Amino acid sequence: AVKAQTKISTGTRSRVIKQVSLEAAQLGVSVPSRSTLYRALEKLQKAAHPFGNATTRRTQANRPDRPWGRQSPSRPGELVEIDSTPLDLMVVYPDGSAGRIDLTVALDIATRTICAAILRPIATKAVDAALLLARALTPLPMQPGWSPSVAFSRSILPDGMIQGDNEIRASVAAKPVIVPESITIDRGKVYIGSTFLNACERLQISVTKAAPRTPTDKPHVERVFAAINSGFTQYLSGYVGSNVVRRGASPETEAIWTLAEVQNLLDLWIVATWQNKPHPGLRHPAMPKKDLTPNEAYAALASVAPTVNVALDRDDYIGLLPLAYRTIQSYGINFENLHYESPALHPYRGVKSGLPLPANDGWEVRYDPYRLQSIFVRDHFRGEWIEAEWTLAKQTLAPFSMDVLRAARLALQSRADSPTGFDILAEINRIQTGGA
Repeated sequence: AVKAQTKISTGTRSRVIKQVSLEAAQLGVSVPSRSTLYRALEKLQKAAHPFGNATTRRTQANRPDRPWGRQSPSRPGELVEIDSTPLDLMVVYPDGSAGRIDLTVALDIATRTICAAILRPIATKAVDAALLLARALTPLPMQPGWSPSVAFSRSILPDGMIQGDNEIRASVAAKPVIVPESITIDRGKVYIGSTFLNACERLQISVTKAAPRTPTDKPHVERVFAAINSGFTQYLSGYVGSNVVRRGASPETEAIWTLAEVQNLLDLWIVATWQNKPHPGLRHPAMPKKDLTPNEAYAALASVAPTVNVALDRDDYIGLLPLAYRTIQSYGINFENLHYESPALHPYRGVKSGLPLPANDGWEVRYDPYRLQSIFVRDHFRGEWIEAEWTLAKQTLAPFSMDVLRAARLALQSRADSPTGFDILAEINRIQTGGA
C-alpha cells in the first residue's frame, strides 16, 4: 500500500491504514491496534515520502536501485547533455498575449560550459534542436543577425542593462567553442527525429539515448535549469516561480519582455556571468580546495587534452540551418510570401538549378527561423552562399522571427483583405517595440 502511493495524489496515513484494514478483513487477517499500525507505517516510510509532496515522492522512486555512479569526462566535449524545459517566465508573445517559453540547453559536462541556449514559444521543435548545434559551434558574432539584434535590444532597454561592445566582445572571446564528441539526449520526438540525428551525423557526433523517464541519466543539465532560474530568470518581470505555491498573484500582467529580448539577455548572461562563476563541481587535482569557473576549467583541461579548433565559420553555420527549395524569379525569391533579392541572383533568374529530387530543379535555400531578414541561396556552380535580403529589410528595426512574421499577418488579416509589404513591415516594427 505504501509503494502504491508513488503515482497517486498525496493522501494521509489514515487513508493507507483504512485501505489495509479493509483488505485484511476481506482476507480474514487479524488487524493490530491503530497505534501499532501507525508505528509499522512509520518504519516503512523511510525516504519514499509517501505522504509528502507528490513530485518529491516520484523523484525518490525514480532513483536507481544500485550504487550511484559518477560521470567524470576528462576533456572538453567528451560528453555533452541536451535537454528542454519550460522556463519559469512569462513573456510577451508576438500577438500581444503573455505565455511561457521553452528553454533548450547544451551543456558540456567536463567544464560546465553552456555551449548554447535557445528559447522558443510553446514547445521546442526538431529544427530548434538542430539549430542549437549550429549555435553551439559558432561564436555569437559569426552568427548572421546576432549583432544587429543585440544593438536593437540595447537601444530600447534601460541604460546599462546590456554592456558596451568592448565588454561583450571580451566576454564572447573568453567563452570557449566546444565541439561535442558524444551527446546524451532523452527520448523526446524533438531529439530522436531525423532532423536532429542527421545534424549529429553530419557533424560526426555520437548520440546516447537516456533511459525512458529517467532524468537522472542527465543530471547536470537538469541542475543547470535550476541555476538559470535562480541566477537569471527570477530577476526579470514575469517570473512565475518554480511551482504554483511560489507563484505571484498575476505574473502574466507583469510580463513586459519579448522573446527576442530575453534571448539576447540570456546569451549575454551566459558569457558574462555563468562562464565566470566558480562551480563546486569543477576542481583541479592541483588545487583541490578551489572552485573553478567554466572558463578556467576549460583552460586547465585544454592544456592536458588539447582540443581541435573547428569552430564553424559563417558558411558552415548557414549549412546547418533549416532547408527549403525555391525558384529564382525575375523579382527574386518568394519565401513565406516575402520577396528576397540580391544582385548575385541576377545570372540565375528563371534558370533551373538542375538539382534532382527533392529539389525538383529548385534552388537550395537556408533560413534561420529566428532571423528572417535574410535567406541564403546555395550557388552550387561556384560553391558559395548568396545572401538575399528581404526587399524591405533595411527598414526593419531588427531581425525578426517566423513567429513575429506570422503574428503580423494574422493581425493584418483581421483589419485588411490584402496587406502590402509596407503593411507587414509596419506591423513587424510595432510588434518588435511592443515589449519596450
